[in-house]
Amino acid sequence: MSNLQLRLLTAAAGLPLILAVAWIGGWTFALVLAGVGLLAAMEFVHGWLIPSMPIRQVLPQLPTFIIAPAVVAAAHVEPRWVLGGFVFAGLFGLLGYLPTNAIGPRKPYRVYCWCVLYLGILQASFGLVRNVEQGREWFFLGLLSTFAVDTGAYAVGRLIGRHKMAPKISPKKTWEGAAGGIIAGIAAVFALNSLFETGVAASTIWHFAIAVPPAAIIGDLVESWMKRRMGVKDASGLLPGHGGFMDRLDSLLFVFPVLYVFLELRVL
Repeated sequence: MSNLQLRLLTAAAGLPLILAVAWIGGWTFALVLAGVGLLAAMEFVHGWLIPSMPIRQVLPQLPTFIIAPAVVAAAHVEPRWVLGGFVFAGLFGLLGYLPTNAIGPRKPYRVYCWCVLYLGILQASFGLVRNVEQGREWFFLGLLSTFAVDTGAYAVGRLIGRHKMAPKISPKKTWEGAAGGIIAGIAAVFALNSLFETGVAASTIWHFAIAVPPAAIIGDLVESWMKRRMGVKDASGLLPGHGGFMDRLDSLLFVFPVLYVFLELRVL
């Protein structure tokens, strides 16, 4: 089976499930989101600490990196539980960045710190958005507008891309592709805002519209940079044809915190 066939098969199986769970919301959505976060946290710890070994070798470290998906689930109960994630990240960071090895190697603690921040705090925003008034509509708006940025950037980059944007991080990304993603993302936000009838005026939604493309592009580049530093092509092989869960979450992890802040400051 070709890589394209694998991608299509995985998407055909996974996308309807994602859409259904997001539509239902509640604890169903929160627990599935935490499950995805757990698998992504496994990839994160594996890639930074033991990339040359099978991913199952990170399971003994589960008591530490499970904190990231626990923050995601807890945020469904009370948004202030996200602050607990910052506390754990701070403790891990303190142990990892202190100039002493008295408590053992420091790198694992640094990895746990960033795992909680990246896959706990940022991913918790998915649930926070889904739980607001009209959360279903806002979740799909954030999801689909991010897809629009990625698709626009890919299509324009393949068609006319010439000038490399970050060749040392992601050689295939171009400035022309980024421009295509920006246009597609902004257009998608305005179109989806009208389609979902959020009640937010164009004079307000444009604040989010102009923020989506750079957030999505930066999220993509951050994950590409991490994989370069890890020395891996994909975060894992858990999603046949797509790589890993981190590869699918990359842009969304930066868009949804922006969306939640926008909703808190300009809509709710």
